[in-house]
Amino acid sequence: MRKRPLRNDAERAFEEMLTAEGWEVTKRGWPDFTCFRDDELILVEVKTDKNHHLLRSQYRLMKALTERGVTCYRWAPDTGFQRIF
Repeated sequence: MRKRPLRNDAERAFEEMLTAEGWEVTKRGWPDFTCFRDDELILVEVKTDKNHHLLRSQYRLMKALTERGVTCYRWAPDTGFQRIF
């Protein structure tokens, strides 16, 4: 299966980092990444740096997902993982 090209260096760095840690990483739209490892599932929205915030729609959806037990993060190269709720 051919992977869709990544949009920016931050997304490329994120995918390489998690793949090296044993995660299966897919990029198919929103959120930016769905990551599986063993019995774990996380959803991650990647931003280029600390100054790029989640859109209101992204925040609302990730909040709703966390309230239903899905682990969601915002990630940027300069801040690392920031758990949503």
